[in-house]
Amino acid sequence: MAGPEPIGHRPWLSSPLDDDDPLSEILRRLPPRPSSLPQASLVCKRWRDLAASPQFLRDFRVFHRAAAPLLGFFHNTNLGGPDRRFVAAADPPDRVPAALFRMPCGRNHKEWKFLDCRHGRVLLIGSVGPRREVLVWDPMTGARRCTPVPPDAGDVRQGAVLCSCGLARDCRSSPFRVVLVWWIGTTQHWRVAAAIYSSESDAWSHVISVETQLAPTVLVTQRNARKPGVLVGDAVYWLLPESRILEFDTVRRSLSLISGPVHSAGSPYWQSHLVLTEVKELGYAMFMVTEVSIKLWKRDTGNAAGWSMHRSVRLDKCLPRMPMQAKPSLLGFHEESNAIFVWINAGLFLIQLESMQSRMLCQGVGDFEIYPFSGFYHRDAAGTQADDACSHALPIATLTMWHYEDPQGDLHGPFSMAMLHSWRSNGFFPEDLRVWRTDETKEQAVLLTDAMRMPCY
Repeated sequence: MAGPEPIGHRPWLSSPLDDDDPLSEILRRLPPRPSSLPQASLVCKRWRDLAASPQFLRDFRVFHRAAAPLLGFFHNTNLGGPDRRFVAAADPPDRVPAALFRMPCGRNHKEWKFLDCRHGRVLLIGSVGPRREVLVWDPMTGARRCTPVPPDAGDVRQGAVLCSCGLARDCRSSPFRVVLVWWIGTTQHWRVAAAIYSSESDAWSHVISVETQLAPTVLVTQRNARKPGVLVGDAVYWLLPESRILEFDTVRRSLSLISGPVHSAGSPYWQSHLVLTEVKELGYAMFMVTEVSIKLWKRDTGNAAGWSMHRSVRLDKCLPRMPMQAKPSLLGFHEESNAIFVWINAGLFLIQLESMQSRMLCQGVGDFEIYPFSGFYHRDAAGTQADDACSHALPIATLTMWHYEDPQGDLHGPFSMAMLHSWRSNGFFPEDLRVWRTDETKEQAVLLTDAMRMPCY
């Protein structure tokens, strides 16, 4: 009878974690928070590769049956360098480093503007030499697709990037479309035009246009008014000045102009925003300064006015007390989490309209153009790669802007570091003055003397 097998020759049973299938099942059950996958990626290379694979990310989203979390927003101010055009929307450990989302056009970032963020992709428009182009960028992988704008495109102010993804599909690999909208004509005769780009055909559609009856003052104001669109079913909607709304049906490929709620007539552009209702209908939000609340209407085709009152949301418990002369702004809306971005003199706040939870994101400025970005990210996100072959610009140190609080508690800024340095040299500031960047909050302030020693202030 044979004796027991020597220990040295006994085959070791493999660990269950050596099999990718059980490991996928385990990692898939991590909570869908921004910090989950990066922390898991630190265990070993195999875990990192699995967490970064497109198949796993698809399965992760399907398993949780939820949209990707809000990571932050991009903005169209030039108050920082190419690595300061993104503001994170969560506290540690879920806070995503802004350096991961360095602008893909490098030092030439001032020549590019954001038009939209949706389904993990970002749409920008800018110039490469004499040629205007649109850029579709995946900040998580660094993938980019660039194409010239249509030859007849005028002053493009609205745009959208769309894909046909659902919970069972991976946006990073699915085809996408780009919608561009521009205005053409003279002060007496205006038309609005649009075209669609397909990533599958790598070509633009024919131009769709419609005549407008808008007053010249609306069109003049429109040149300086840019807000992200809202996707409702197969249509994209953009808010225009004087409570007008531009609708583009992506299936019928038709343009039309509709009016906002009657009660919104005459309301300031920056105090209004298009939103989605809980059942994904088009909504119209308007900030009521005297009541410190937001009035919400919903599109109602059965109503003669086209809109019906949806609900009123009080914000007095979500926001700090505002001075009487305050001019708050509604700057953005995140479709997946039903959250709205509100700017007041104290800073930029994110308010979840169902739970009414709020948090301050940054100091910001009143005319921020912001574009919320969602996605599942991992430790090796490649968004830090940028093309520095563009034209040279001023060093980052000359672009970053700062705020400070005086001894009376009044906030000041934004100012360049060169200006703050000059004032300090002339004895206008105390030694313990603290400052913070425009894309930060007062709680993140550092001593001015320390800020001046930073290599990239």
